[in-house]
Amino acid sequence: MGLRTSACRPESHPPPRARNARCCCGSGRKYKRCCYEREERRRRQLRPVVLPAWLLNSNGKLHQFEKYVDQVFDLPGLLARQTDGRRAPEIPTADVVNSLFHGALLRIPSLNALEGDLKDSDFQKLVGFQPTAEVKPFSAEVVANVLDKLHLPGLKSAVEQVIQKAERNKVFREGSYGGLRCVAIDGWEPFASYDRHCPHCLVRRVKKKTASGESEEVQQYYHRYVVAFLLGPVVDVVLGIEPVLNEEARADTLGEHAGHEGELTAACRLLNVLYQTYGRFIEAIVTDALYANGPWMSRLADYGYGGFIVLKKEHNEPLKEALSLMQNQPPREVYDDPNGKEHIEFWDVDQIETLRNYKGQVRVIRAVITRPEQAPSTWCFAIVGERARRISRRTALKIIRSRWHIENTGFNQWIQYWKLGHVFRHSANAILAVLLIWTLAFNLLQLFVYRRLKRPRRPKDPTNTIRHLVETMLREIATLPEPLPWRVLWDSS
Repeated sequence: MGLRTSACRPESHPPPRARNARCCCGSGRKYKRCCYEREERRRRQLRPVVLPAWLLNSNGKLHQFEKYVDQVFDLPGLLARQTDGRRAPEIPTADVVNSLFHGALLRIPSLNALEGDLKDSDFQKLVGFQPTAEVKPFSAEVVANVLDKLHLPGLKSAVEQVIQKAERNKVFREGSYGGLRCVAIDGWEPFASYDRHCPHCLVRRVKKKTASGESEEVQQYYHRYVVAFLLGPVVDVVLGIEPVLNEEARADTLGEHAGHEGELTAACRLLNVLYQTYGRFIEAIVTDALYANGPWMSRLADYGYGGFIVLKKEHNEPLKEALSLMQNQPPREVYDDPNGKEHIEFWDVDQIETLRNYKGQVRVIRAVITRPEQAPSTWCFAIVGERARRISRRTALKIIRSRWHIENTGFNQWIQYWKLGHVFRHSANAILAVLLIWTLAFNLLQLFVYRRLKRPRRPKDPTNTIRHLVETMLREIATLPEPLPWRVLWDSS
């Protein structure tokens, strides 16, 4: 079974180059400040020549998505640049990653299920193969082998390039709170097992009930990750993922270490990657109470980022000092929100300097929210950074509450609908490769739905819009008149 190719090869596109590299024309200037715009215009002019007319003129959601990710983000080029460590492979890496990408897009639950779909004529056309029913182009074993050896920097670069292209297209210019572009950072544990494990699994002792009903302490194996999630009123996307390393993985990379690292250590590593990759595109970091400490605040200050941090422990600084100053004081502001039907009372204390390991000043806000026929709920949070500390109380509360986007739009949706609670392949490289490919699909789908189609977000259930769209795409696979020309698109990228 082979890929369908065009009878005549299209005019070749300018080769991809790093935007910050020196331009190949010899001017000595950076590529992005020299020939980038001219070559981008040439790529856009040549791209429709490669895409078939039935795809360009279709109103089907699947067809529109494929056209959007190709013309705007050059998805074929991103996939074509992926590599792995196999020796003289017969199956190109791009074919396997493409099938995984579309498996993620259409919520295929396992590698065995993907193998079954690869036997289906309609799915074969979707990923660029000449349809031959019941004959798969490659097996689940090949996919597993590729995942084990896939080079992760290439996948991370693909995710980063999509975000950077979206920023250049001004996608995020309207998606901020009070003029601050905020990123939530949080830990995520997609799965755990009492039996299956790999050399890079984290291990803990937990209590488990036996068949007789008695409780016993057993070992549990799990993987944990720290995720950076760009928060926005319009669209949320993933900026980065970093694994929490176990003792063996730390020894492999950093020498001798005792014990697993914690979430904070991995988060600091992720924060450094975010700064190196996105710089001041990020303006504030939103975190839970685990990060309410001086060293984390100091790290944010080093990078010039503001911080919004949930506070829970009343006997720890800076909340202890703030509550003592707020005691017996009336609210600084009272607000009735007609849209949310909430009555909100704010207490606000600034210029707190009681943290030993942080030299800056901290602002603490306490908000008591009352809804009809419900008990009041209280939010306490710290704000650090000069610009962030000047934000209004109402906007600050919106920012700290938006942290739940990473739970609802991200973690819960990924487990319930994107099947990431399932271990597709149990090795450290394969798990992270799956997460990065699924991240690429998730980000492109978010951008397609909320920016290209301009669908309104439904705050009560942000997953419904995308779930219904994916169901439509699944039905439209059967309407593909011929294979998508992925090989030609890869060659032209």
